[in-house]
Amino acid sequence: MPGNLVGNLVAGGIAEAGAQQAGDLMQDLKTGHLLNASPRAQFVAQMIGSVFSVFITAGAYILYNKVYPIPGPELPAPTAQVWLDMARLVNGHPLPPHVWPFIAVFAGVFIILPILALLIDRGKDTIALGSLNLRKNTLQRWWPSGIAFAIGIYNTPNFTLMRAVGAIGAACVTEVIVARERKQHILIGTDDRMWNQQEPLIRRKVAMMAIIVASGFVLGEGTFSFFILLSQAFSK
Repeated sequence: MPGNLVGNLVAGGIAEAGAQQAGDLMQDLKTGHLLNASPRAQFVAQMIGSVFSVFITAGAYILYNKVYPIPGPELPAPTAQVWLDMARLVNGHPLPPHVWPFIAVFAGVFIILPILALLIDRGKDTIALGSLNLRKNTLQRWWPSGIAFAIGIYNTPNFTLMRAVGAIGAACVTEVIVARERKQHILIGTDDRMWNQQEPLIRRKVAMMAIIVASGFVLGEGTFSFFILLSQAFSK
């Protein structure tokens, strides 16, 4: 729809929502398959949830907008701003000044980094950086991700920093637990071959626990924020 910002935003929103819900549904069906749940029952539950979510989502938006203007300082809606900027761009609006140098530099950086990562993956297990020898899997674990970098740009700091703090905390806890388990394996005389088999399993188990703890934080924050929202809405 050339020249129609609202029409393009509506079409894009419908396409994004459809793709996102399809991905969520596939994830739910996969989980149900692993748990031997009935696909028919899951589909019926999804349909019932879709009907109720129309009213719940609209009511929640009206409630949030009554307490916190959207967009506003508390709820800036960065993703909506990205969509609006893209709709303006495809309808002939120019990019802000001095954007092209940043596009060129970061495009080059994140084209080179995956190529280097591929070369490292095909190389030796130990990589020498001057006097420092790094294991390949250690280097790959800390290799910069272009997707993560882009998400950090689009989202506001209050959204990104908490996740960065949580990721750093989870990494520190993982290293402490791995070091403790490594010390126990040394005390009981486990050879390096067995430890190399056990270490990935330990890291995977700790990562799973970190996901569970993070999910609890997200659920707790969402639940308490909703009650806080209700108290502020009815106090006005």
